[in-house]
Amino acid sequence: MNANRVETSKIIEGSAPSLRMQLYVVTSTALSLEAVKENLAEHRAYLRNLEEQNVLFGAGPLWTDDGQYFEGDGMLIYRAASVAEATAIAEADPMHSRGARTFKIRPWLLNDGSITIRVTLSEPQRDVF
Repeated sequence: MNANRVETSKIIEGSAPSLRMQLYVVTSTALSLEAVKENLAEHRAYLRNLEEQNVLFGAGPLWTDDGQYFEGDGMLIYRAASVAEATAIAEADPMHSRGARTFKIRPWLLNDGSITIRVTLSEPQRDVF
């Protein structure tokens, strides 16, 4: 028994009422910035398709620790039924299937937070806070 681990079911059972939405966080690590650039259009099209299927919760580039540069890494969050399903989704991403990036998946339980969306109907504008 590892004293530094707690079973996920105990965390879920013992938590206060909250959203408890199971998601999958994918950290996507660039092997080559050039390869990332070469696959960006296909990657973005793939993400749009996932968005239309309500699979993609969020995605975007990761900056260097100082926030000044992009080295090709990214993060994606999927709605999936299991780690296996999330893995299949990530493997089909052109960034991964073509070898521009490798990836790691971590299950994530979204419990708390908020989002506010304002849509202005008279102008083509969206604000997300």
